[in-house]
Amino acid sequence: MAIFRTEIHFRCPSQKTGFQEKRSLYLPNDVLSLYCECILSTATASYECSSCGTPSSVIQEAVRNKNEINVGKEQLQLTPALVNDLKSMYNNSILCDMELRTSTQSFPAHKAILSARSTVFRKMFSGDMKEKKSGHVDITDLEEETVCRMLTYMYTDSLGDLQMESASKLYTAADKYDITYLKRRCSSFLKDNVCPDTVCGVLVLADKYQDDDLKSDVHDYIMNHAKEVFDAQEWKHLMTTNLQLAADVMYRKVSQDKI
Repeated sequence: MAIFRTEIHFRCPSQKTGFQEKRSLYLPNDVLSLYCECILSTATASYECSSCGTPSSVIQEAVRNKNEINVGKEQLQLTPALVNDLKSMYNNSILCDMELRTSTQSFPAHKAILSARSTVFRKMFSGDMKEKKSGHVDITDLEEETVCRMLTYMYTDSLGDLQMESASKLYTAADKYDITYLKRRCSSFLKDNVCPDTVCGVLVLADKYQDDDLKSDVHDYIMNHAKEVFDAQEWKHLMTTNLQLAADVMYRKVSQDKI
């Protein structure tokens, strides 16, 4: 965070103005001075403040706590450094004390990180479960790529280059291990990138995991793009494999058309 200060001086016109009433206060030596300050931040919040006369409370507080501002800047710079350090520990398997095993690959990890990010892992490693004793967790229902993406998020908070299919699989992993923020981000990605060819798959996913928020967004999309969705091959497949879900959508569409 940085503070910038500047002073602007200019001659006051000779004709009478409102300033003349308080000439000694505002126009010493017939010069009007504007004192401006700005605080700029690289964090998520930033402020731009200016004042004439008495600085604003934000500026006053910033000036009074100059040292605290410098500390705040240092703390902001620590965030990417922390992520890089955690990423290095994961990529280089430094002091790992747990393994996640799929049918094709093992992923060294740290119980502390897994526990901090997932309530399921926390309970697994805190109790008297076999995974705690064996030092590994067998994951037979998730693909190698999905587990890798899940771990990358847990260590770095990064999703990488997601596609609809990988986002759906990662959503499933996040639900299984109760990684709340990962599930939300996958859900947001699915909402933002849904199209007539993928909407049925997202609908099935939302219904399976009882995600009413995601399901509501999918319903809205279908209602607004009914012709494209109902003409797609995926819709015909949905009617064959999940008739009840398709019927529910059709009922909503008919009810909407009657209004």
